[in-house]
Amino acid sequence: MSTFKEYAKRAKERMKNGFWEQAHDNIRNEQKVAATLGLNTRKVGEEGRRMLERRIYDYDGFCEEQEFYNRVVSILESDELVSNPIMRLADKEYMERLTPAERQSYISKLASKYRAAVEKYRSLHK
Repeated sequence: MSTFKEYAKRAKERMKNGFWEQAHDNIRNEQKVAATLGLNTRKVGEEGRRMLERRIYDYDGFCEEQEFYNRVVSILESDELVSNPIMRLADKEYMERLTPAERQSYISKLASKYRAAVEKYRSLHK
């Protein structure tokens, strides 16, 4: 299926399923919660809009990011003591094909994504 047809199909599904109403409600609710916690509601709204935009225009990247975040959450919430979460999150088959320099770069990027996911988790679960 062509990319244009995929975009059109996804847009039609969003309209049918009440996606926009739900998205606006979610952003408003997040702003209300932020206001009760003393956070900047404008920044929370902007972040919600950016996530919404990413979800629509970079669907595959958004899903990949959400999957990574969910894996980080499962590590953080597990009762098991994880001594090296970065290696647990790494794609070992992919790493086998990399040179040592590329492997180091991959691990650094993965560590950065992990730190961002942990910060997001902690900010949401205070």
